[in-house]
Amino acid sequence: MEITLFEEKDLLACTNTFMEVFNQEPWNDEWTKETAKNYLEDFTRTPGFKGIVAFNEEKMIGFLFGTLKHWWSGDEFFINEMCVVADKQNSGIGTMMMNVLIKELESDGVSMISLLTDRGIPAEDFYKKHGFSEIERLVFLSRSM
Repeated sequence: MEITLFEEKDLLACTNTFMEVFNQEPWNDEWTKETAKNYLEDFTRTPGFKGIVAFNEEKMIGFLFGTLKHWWSGDEFFINEMCVVADKQNSGIGTMMMNVLIKELESDGVSMISLLTDRGIPAEDFYKKHGFSEIERLVFLSRSM
């Protein structure tokens, strides 16, 4: 297995992996190749973007995308997306990607990692196991148009 920093050539593999993961349980999204590619490509074009990819031989098995943001209390990295293919979940790949990310961010002097995730799905427990905690003072809001 190889875990490295994202390169532009990895975008198609990330797109396919993203659709494979999020178009099934528990999310049941309806991503097409075009919408998924556009969604992920937007992150790669954002200033401060950093991605981590995991390959098993030639097959992508997971990735993590996020953005470095400057904040008054120190630079913060916001995880936008992270996924591991279903048959490789709970095998340590997410942990390995997170460890590579943490090492990268520590060398960059980043002081915090933050993210949003759904309640009650395996991702919530994964992040809490890796030292993330809820911020009680924040409320996530949305509005349909």
